[in-house]
Amino acid sequence: MKIAEVFSVRRRRCAASSSSSSYPRARAPRARAPVWPSVACLSLAACAAPAQLEGSERAIALYREARAAEAQAEAQARGGAGHGAGRRAAPGELTADEAVALAKERSATLAMMRAREDKARARVDADAAGTYRNPEVRFSQLRLDQVLDHEPRFAAGVRIRPPRPGEAGAAADVARADVDVARAETRVSELELEAEVRWLFDDVLLLDAEIEALEAVAATRRRLADQERARVNAAQGTAVDEAMAALSAAVAEEDGAAPRARREVARAALLERVGLDPAAPVRLVGEPAASAPLVALASEEALIEAALRNRPEIALAAAEIDAAGAEGALARATRWPWLSFIELGYEFSPATRDPLGWTLEAGLELPLFDTRASEIAAADAGAIAAQRALAAEVQRVAREVRDRLRAARAAGVLVEEFRARALPAVERAGVEVARALDSRQIDAVRALSLEERRAAAQVKLLKLVREYRTALAELRIAVGGPVDGRAPAARR
Repeated sequence: MKIAEVFSVRRRRCAASSSSSSYPRARAPRARAPVWPSVACLSLAACAAPAQLEGSERAIALYREARAAEAQAEAQARGGAGHGAGRRAAPGELTADEAVALAKERSATLAMMRAREDKARARVDADAAGTYRNPEVRFSQLRLDQVLDHEPRFAAGVRIRPPRPGEAGAAADVARADVDVARAETRVSELELEAEVRWLFDDVLLLDAEIEALEAVAATRRRLADQERARVNAAQGTAVDEAMAALSAAVAEEDGAAPRARREVARAALLERVGLDPAAPVRLVGEPAASAPLVALASEEALIEAALRNRPEIALAAAEIDAAGAEGALARATRWPWLSFIELGYEFSPATRDPLGWTLEAGLELPLFDTRASEIAAADAGAIAAQRALAAEVQRVAREVRDRLRAARAAGVLVEEFRARALPAVERAGVEVARALDSRQIDAVRALSLEERRAAAQVKLLKLVREYRTALAELRIAVGGPVDGRAPAARR
């Protein structure tokens, strides 16, 4: 029920309650009310602006519209009628680059930041044009006594207010600095989204490999428990050995539960960011986590220069310097005398001889009371602060890149050393166990124990690979782009 209807119902209830009173009331003669106030009220109500919704109500309405569009698209996809404007049809396979592209295409945050950038870009010409005020047509008054004396005088003119030299350019420079700030903020959002999507993608692949390795460990421990049970039944083992083997198998089963849950959460978050149904059967395509080669990192100087070229914080600090310089130039342009207006007119009177009635007027602004000294000092101080902020950002970015590069190199060394020392020993142990089993030189229980250690070594390798991938992702974020030696300065 609308608010006006609620008030109308309340008025009718109040009128009914007052008319149903038990006290007698004298009936007064009823005067006819005029019609025009009602008509005027109806006209004003029709022309009134509709009530605006609160911010929370608008947000809830947008969310419900998005959910309805997604539900309609899913229903159409199940019915074989294609997909609508909600979530797109799920592909069979998805790579990391495709996931990043789809996430950027769907991101409402990036759409908002690009709209702000377009708005700031549109303000450049608007602020420059705002310094040119529209001309003003002026008319002088016509006095009655002059008309009665047969000497009417009437003057008309066009007045313009010329901008100061460099004022339009300085205003445009200030607006361009705002464009640079908006572009840098958009870049920040893009980097954050890309880093999040790539990390979720790598996390799912790493968890898949970790789950596979943990399942191998659990399967080996289950077989070991079965062998211990068979030995107890054959009176060759003890119940303690059987209980310990069963406990070890149960612990191995529980060890794989947490990675499975994390994998489902990461996969659902990834698919939701790219606009797909979290339950869609999409296969993520990437390099094998355990055997993928390490990235050939660029040199430290190349990565630092790439970060200084790509990082949005540097662009923001540089934009602040440009804005402070433009504001200082604009303040200095107003400290000198300048024409406040120029007016070209014509005076009409009986004594005027054509075309000798033209007039020219001009005003000169003298900055005696307001010399703009405070504005110039503030702009100069802002420029110095912006330059020091840029120097601080350069130092901070360089230090961050060095720290992330050291961490990535150290994690890579651990992976390489483990691959070089542990993996050959694991392979050799597998060959020797198989040979000993063929020649009956080792029992099944001991062979399964060695097989469990081989699977545990694979789990250890995957943990080292995860640490390396994490360090590599942090280095990529610090650089703001690729970190390999082929194209370290390329901006993505």
